[in-house]
Amino acid sequence: MKKKIKILFRTGGGREKGKELGLGHIFRCINLANFFETKQIYFLLEDFGGAKKVLNSFGHKKINLIQKNLSKEKEIEITKKLINELKIDVLVIDRYKIDPNYVKKMKKIIKTVVISDLKNISFDADLIINGFIGYENKIQYNKYGTKCLLGPKYQILNKKITRYNQDKTKSYDFLATFGGIDEKNISELIFKTITKENIKIKKCKIIFGPAKKIKQGVIEQNKNKKIELVRESKNIFKDMVKTKIGFCAGGITSYEFACLRIPFVVICQVKHQLETAKEWDKKGFAINLGLPNKLTPKKIRKILENKNNLKLSNNRKIIDGNGGFRAKREICNLVFKKIT
Repeated sequence: MKKKIKILFRTGGGREKGKELGLGHIFRCINLANFFETKQIYFLLEDFGGAKKVLNSFGHKKINLIQKNLSKEKEIEITKKLINELKIDVLVIDRYKIDPNYVKKMKKIIKTVVISDLKNISFDADLIINGFIGYENKIQYNKYGTKCLLGPKYQILNKKITRYNQDKTKSYDFLATFGGIDEKNISELIFKTITKENIKIKKCKIIFGPAKKIKQGVIEQNKNKKIELVRESKNIFKDMVKTKIGFCAGGITSYEFACLRIPFVVICQVKHQLETAKEWDKKGFAINLGLPNKLTPKKIRKILENKNNLKLSNNRKIIDGNGGFRAKREICNLVFKKIT
């Protein structure tokens, strides 16, 4: 009989300014954790503001905080100690700027999985998962002989997303959401653009983000009944399928819109999202507006004035929302070669 798997997620994120972090890695770890039946899910977390609170809100309490910006030697020491104390079966690393040397050291003591972004698969791990839209869906091996699951069919999304189909009624002209933090205040930029430019809309929804710092009273003082302002959505996928188009940054949400076959517009929060935005645009799934600048409001206006004529790809074949299931299966296969 197979025993319950014990997983340690090494991750990090938060709202610290200038770190280009956000909460994308945190949410992806939560997404993957939800595919496992085990309750033995642990986190080794570098919290740059709001990350622990988000994990707690999703029921994750087994969190070990690690000091920010530690030396790699100290990080390795702390990770090893925790793995031994908790008798962990597999280490899953999903964070910004993963250190290849850290991965190599961990692989020597435990089954190690890396979840990476963009075209970065040069890690000496046991398994690499990279759902970047710039890859064709395939399995290949890197220079270390590590199995790599590549392409958007392996992007790890919320397991609930596959329950939703497009709603033909389309309650919203557009839905805007820019992650849990929205460091560049793009949601506010869109709100101001709609109101100042007097753009004609029937109804829209703007989600500021659960960890975003917003001025007191902004949501409460909104008098425009056509514009629904919220800090977070109670059911984001239900909202998504009801919109004609989406506005988002170049992170996980862009894959969610694509999976739900909703045309979307990308306004990047940070420079490393530009490559993802360009790929969505090139493949015809989205319009890439790059990083926000003084011309962004005019571009937003133009898009919304032509929203009914916006023709973008709805090819669900390349991303079906089952990436988390595929990742879980491969991780179990990896671990249970030893555990029976």
